[in-house]
Amino acid sequence: MKRLLIYIVSLIMIFGAGVVVLAQDEDMEEEPAYISYLSGNVDVDITPENEVGDFVPAELDMDLNPGTVIRTGSDAVCEVTLPDESTIKISNGAVFKIDEVLINKKTGKKSEKFTLLFGKMKAQVKKLTTSDSQFTVASGTALAGVRGTVFGVDFDGIKSKVLVFEGKVQLGSLTGAFKPILINSGQMSIVPKGGLPEPPKPIPEDLLKEWQKEDEKFAKKAEEETQATTQPEEKKPKKPEAKGGPAKESFIEKFLKMNAYVGTVTIDNNVYSRWVFTPQLTIGKLGLGLYLPAVFSPDVGIFGFKDWENHDEWDFTSMLDGLHDFIIKFYYVSWGQKGDPLYFKIGSIDDFYLGHGFIVDNYSNMIYFPEERTVGMQFNIDGNYAGLETMVADFTRLQLFGGRLYFRPMGRRIPLALGVSAVHDRPTPDQGSWPADTTYVKSEKELPHVLFVGGDLDLPILHLKKVFTMTLYGDAASTGYIYEQVPDRLANLSDPVKPGTVNLVKGIGTAAGLMGEIASIFNYRVEYRYILDYYEPGIINGMWENRRLTYPWELEDVIYDQRSGSYENSTSAGFLIKGGMMLFQKKLEFGLGYENYKKTQDGVETPVRKGSMYVDVEKGLIPKVYGQLTYDRSDNFENIFKEPFDENTVLNADIYYELAKGIALSVNYKRTFKYNDQTDNYDPIDSFGINTNFTFF
Repeated sequence: MKRLLIYIVSLIMIFGAGVVVLAQDEDMEEEPAYISYLSGNVDVDITPENEVGDFVPAELDMDLNPGTVIRTGSDAVCEVTLPDESTIKISNGAVFKIDEVLINKKTGKKSEKFTLLFGKMKAQVKKLTTSDSQFTVASGTALAGVRGTVFGVDFDGIKSKVLVFEGKVQLGSLTGAFKPILINSGQMSIVPKGGLPEPPKPIPEDLLKEWQKEDEKFAKKAEEETQATTQPEEKKPKKPEAKGGPAKESFIEKFLKMNAYVGTVTIDNNVYSRWVFTPQLTIGKLGLGLYLPAVFSPDVGIFGFKDWENHDEWDFTSMLDGLHDFIIKFYYVSWGQKGDPLYFKIGSIDDFYLGHGFIVDNYSNMIYFPEERTVGMQFNIDGNYAGLETMVADFTRLQLFGGRLYFRPMGRRIPLALGVSAVHDRPTPDQGSWPADTTYVKSEKELPHVLFVGGDLDLPILHLKKVFTMTLYGDAASTGYIYEQVPDRLANLSDPVKPGTVNLVKGIGTAAGLMGEIASIFNYRVEYRYILDYYEPGIINGMWENRRLTYPWELEDVIYDQRSGSYENSTSAGFLIKGGMMLFQKKLEFGLGYENYKKTQDGVETPVRKGSMYVDVEKGLIPKVYGQLTYDRSDNFENIFKEPFDENTVLNADIYYELAKGIALSVNYKRTFKYNDQTDNYDPIDSFGINTNFTFF
């Protein structure tokens, strides 16, 4: 127990150290903005990932920290007030992001940065009191900077209009494409995305009237809502203050989130109690999450530490074991989000992709979670002319890893992208030889290094934001291998495999398709695939962990057949169709995927069918109830009703019932299979739990 306490204290110290280091920046402190007025359907996403499913209805006086995204509906408006009483009015059909609100209370220096992703906004900025203060709004590749003025920005996804009603605005480029220009009061400029700005010119009268109508829209809606209220209340220019001055948000409220759940879990047909604490720390783009579980039988209890079912995760018996036990306590460490210039995530990851998924397609290192926890990594860099995507499945057994390097020869202006990918895996058994009960027993050295290599391209051909987008893409890939020690049946062929050399399996997979969105509600992907001889598209997928120990046998059979004199060429052709839909203000999301191929060899056709589905119900759609359901099947999809669960399937279901604010009852069920290298069979893994979930702050 003493050693356990030492490691827990170490975890807390790391959290504390991160806070101290990251919070110090010239005494600049983050201050939240707040919603001072809203009308209609307004959603906000205050999570650092800014994923579609994270949006919740906005509320008056809601605090908005840096990273928050605001969306307004087709007949909605929203006003945001900053700590210095500057205001930003967001018109209907807009998407607006708060990037940074920093204030030095000693010097008065301010740094306030925002991004208009789509639509219109109008800012009334209080005069900046120091020369190094800044207030900027980015839209497309344009950057408007002010020092105390009233101005508007209108961005339709193609061009930015910047209009100055009072004061002056300096208009620059995010990419350095042009030197900044000055726009005076009563003037405007138009900047195409990635292009050069038009010279400042007077704002046309009809355009001035259009913006005046926007102001009238705010005033009219405020008046209508005041009349509809039984006890009218004057709109406050400032957020209400607590007695004795403005209420300061504590560090815990601002950066730290503490969750816990207490319940049961079924492991190997045995029922255990499970207590889990999951603190999460978010500072700017940095996110840290811990996973601190205790799993024990009822007769042992929480204080029977030495008899916990997961005692081996807490015993720290040696330096190496202690390092492993320490690392797996970190559920994740992340920076930014996918699509940012720099993004990484270390820990448990359930959505590994490379490119369009022709090699790595939604692989997860969490398939056996929480019974088994692994620490992997995603690391992505996205620049103007080039980028990099990488993946490591598990640092403790560095077997499955890979990456994709891509180039944009003409930059983002003409976003044609060309990419190359390579992935390595070398599945090894838990014992020295494998498998245990087959005719051909192999040593570990006779298992191959498996390689997958490919190239791809994509070209957006239509981009009408919030209306319709379409991207044309193509892929090609092949499978390779290296044997350190060649198995006898491959070494004795007339065309033998040589040890230590890179070999390619005979065959190549190709694909071409279209993907995009319709009205920000539907997403689609339609792809035609043609395979000559051997290749499996998207082979590193959500089912790979179930299959990777048997794959060397499958690969050896392919190699043996292809190098024998009786081999017949084969072809496979078919379609992949995927789609998703979001309804009820994106509180209900569901999607389906289906793959259907016909493999032809020696005049015989063999069907290959795969499928997947998911349903996600967010809070607010059904009173007190929300949850998710996913189902993946990597083969024999035609037998889904006859035999819905076999070694080709993974099912996850999580249903929550809100008992009170911060307390929810959840039912969690997972069913999958895991290959047993000792029995050469697939063993079912069922995990069932009923938990009470607490959100402390």
